[in-house]
Amino acid sequence: MAAAVFILAGGNPWGWVFAMSITVATLNYLLGDFYVLPRYGNIVSSVANGFLAGLGAYLVSSFFPAFGAGYGSIFTFGILIAVGEYFFHRYLMQTEETRPS
Repeated sequence: MAAAVFILAGGNPWGWVFAMSITVATLNYLLGDFYVLPRYGNIVSSVANGFLAGLGAYLVSSFFPAFGAGYGSIFTFGILIAVGEYFFHRYLMQTEETRPS
């Protein structure tokens, strides 16, 4: 998703998109999946993950001028992450091996 938004639409170098993706994925995993999802449920966690993804992309673009992301790209990225996380969380909650015990 990040490649589609930030490389194809934004023209960013692959390395910057990869670094931003790893940063955002780590934040979403630690905060969204471990903290928010068990306490507040799928909808709140998906929205929080989308917000964190957008915030992460914004911060990376603010601190590193080599990674240029416009507001439209950041918003699109956040929406795509929120939608993807919604379906991923549904899968996690329905799968026996990943369901919290």
